[in-house]
Amino acid sequence: MILAIDCGSTNHKVALFDLSLNRQAVCSQSIAYIIRDGQRAEFDGEKIWQDTLWQIREVCESAKIEPSAITSIALTGQAQTFVILDALDRPVMPFISWADTRAREESIELEGQFGREFHRHCSFPSPIPELQLSKLLWVRRHNPDWLRRAAKIVSLPGFLAWRLGGLHVTDTNLAAMSGLYSCPENGWWAPAREACGAQLEQLGELVPVGHAMQARRPWPQLRLSAEVRIVFAGNDQTAGAYANGGGVDQVVLTFGTALVAYRYSGKTAGPYQPEGCWGPYPSGGFYELAARNEGGAALDWAVEKLMPDNAAGFMEQAASAASGATFFYPQHIHNDKAWIGSDDLGSRARAVLEGLCFSARQLIESDLKLKLSNAPVTVIGGGSECCGWLQILSDILNRPVHRGKGDALLGAAMMALPGIKVPSVPSADAVATPDSRAVAQHDQLYSAWQAATRYGIPEKSSS
Repeated sequence: MILAIDCGSTNHKVALFDLSLNRQAVCSQSIAYIIRDGQRAEFDGEKIWQDTLWQIREVCESAKIEPSAITSIALTGQAQTFVILDALDRPVMPFISWADTRAREESIELEGQFGREFHRHCSFPSPIPELQLSKLLWVRRHNPDWLRRAAKIVSLPGFLAWRLGGLHVTDTNLAAMSGLYSCPENGWWAPAREACGAQLEQLGELVPVGHAMQARRPWPQLRLSAEVRIVFAGNDQTAGAYANGGGVDQVVLTFGTALVAYRYSGKTAGPYQPEGCWGPYPSGGFYELAARNEGGAALDWAVEKLMPDNAAGFMEQAASAASGATFFYPQHIHNDKAWIGSDDLGSRARAVLEGLCFSARQLIESDLKLKLSNAPVTVIGGGSECCGWLQILSDILNRPVHRGKGDALLGAAMMALPGIKVPSVPSADAVATPDSRAVAQHDQLYSAWQAATRYGIPEKSSS
């Protein structure tokens, strides 16, 4: 059996797959943030560890197996989120999420230090507050005792790899997204480490994304097999794209906590576009993505503002309202600049779905500068479950859109069994095709949406 763990930003998910990649059991639990206020985003390391153990036991009980039957544990999850462990493996701080933006001043300073050279080495075009590099510099200045006590600096998947298998290891896909790794040098990048005060031994061993290693010290309380392998499956966007084919001409759009457009770029290393992120892809080659922090997070915020605790009613209002009376700008949630136009409830709800689709079009056309092929755009994440939303997206992109056949959990499990054929998923047959009249209307609205904003193109962001 394969145990897959997706350390998401909203939900922490665990699933069991058999050796034919049929899903046998799944368990999802919301991340319990200590604080999440638009600037700070932290959660407790020991709680996420106890939650993980509980979820593993739950899926094993549901599938009627013992944990000793697990042959591989595949780990994927949010990038940049990290914690510092002391010599006794205790967290000396909360996990700081990728969504935490306190390190703005540090990111500006790092951008001045590295300039264009940064994007040649690291995934992101420039240091931004969400990067682990920027956050570590913030820690060095504001909580230096945390770094003085640091024995290990680990990502959330890396934390679980250490606790579950005794492996202080990071895959190159996650490492490249930290700002601390050099893709051309294929190792931890010395100038970045020196800038934030991180030592080589604190960052641990590097392995290719998709690599499997036998656990050195399986967690005894779970009674895992001594032969269990840990599979390092990269960030959740990569795992989700991998589950859906990841072809050169394919765009995978994630409507999750963040909004992400992702493509496999082939065997030639990046960087590709000035605004695109890039990095290693499983089985060789590289990917490129563009992201906005405000995907499902913007939808959740809007629901809370307009119809608290009534997401279904919100979607009904959005579906029945006409387009064009209101514009929504996801990058301006948490303030009064998010909507322009009518304050009618239905118009505002409709504008949220359209605004997120307009952002997706910007990611594809402006950031990645992609000319889409005739292949449908694949959509995964929570937003992909709404057929009406898929239709709006299809009309705005003027391209067929279909629901993805797999998620990050499946992608991570696939990396444990490279080359195996994925079982068919009936729900993946949902396809939205563009309506010519709606396409023309949304083209006009998209131009007006871009022109009407007083705030310009959204800021670069991370996932």
